[in-house]
Amino acid sequence: MQTSSQLYRPGNFPFSLEAMASRIEPTRILMVSPEFFDIIDVKNVHMTGHLGRTDRKKAFAQWYSLKDIYESLVKEGILDEVFVINGTEGCEDMVFAANQSFPWISATGNKQVVLSKMRHLSRQREVPAFRDFYTSRKYELLELQQARLFEGMGDAIPLPGRRLLFGGFGHRSDLNALEELSSTLNTPVIALELINDKFYHLDTCFIPLDTNTVLLYPGAFRPDDLAGLGKLFKNVIEIPLEEAEKGFSLNAHCINSPNGRAAIIHAGNPYTCKVLEENGFKVYTTDTSEYIKSGGSVFCMKMMWY
Repeated sequence: MQTSSQLYRPGNFPFSLEAMASRIEPTRILMVSPEFFDIIDVKNVHMTGHLGRTDRKKAFAQWYSLKDIYESLVKEGILDEVFVINGTEGCEDMVFAANQSFPWISATGNKQVVLSKMRHLSRQREVPAFRDFYTSRKYELLELQQARLFEGMGDAIPLPGRRLLFGGFGHRSDLNALEELSSTLNTPVIALELINDKFYHLDTCFIPLDTNTVLLYPGAFRPDDLAGLGKLFKNVIEIPLEEAEKGFSLNAHCINSPNGRAAIIHAGNPYTCKVLEENGFKVYTTDTSEYIKSGGSVFCMKMMWY
């Protein structure tokens, strides 16, 4: 049952982040096998110049290296499970498992998922496999009825441990999708307009670590939104362009678990790694260069689920 929307911009959010209701963090990883991964067209600016230049052997090795890190975190008790969906032929971007859905948990503990409305036709074909996955796990399936574009956790970033979402719009998701997402999940959403096509999803330029600290690349956002974020967070840490754009450092995956904090990030981002370590994360680096050619890195290559 939908409620009224709770959509805000950073400058008019009427609460403190600490005042948001608590939420249990998911502890399971979902990945998609990479056998059909390829670059066959240009869906974002990062793909330019890389058509037909996928090193499949290297891409497989990089995917398995990331999976190995997640499995090591299961052994350490940071995570509970790693599950892999088989890739689908003709779905060359399906390996980016953060985009096809948005899993959530209601205030009463019910598992829910909002299915995405992808911009590109080939990516729309990815969604049924995720529908099947969540159906088998007894999730309540939710679909946005009015919105035209919504690309899952690529543009919907939860505040860790809280019932609050940050939503990106302007390239792959629409503002009205964020409004409908808020009413569908009965959860406040703070909308951030993305103004730089190199940062086409929110998960490429924005990492909230907790209610005090956020990492971001300022050139991805409107000045008034940055000013609003500066009032919401005590610490706004700006990541340099070199690491944010070329190193995809803000596409790191930061895990807040009752048993510890871990962050997985593309190798070669010393400043961002230092910031994460200073904020209590054990940092794991891995090479995702084949996937960066396609516009994604660690965060894009997985989904957290309940």
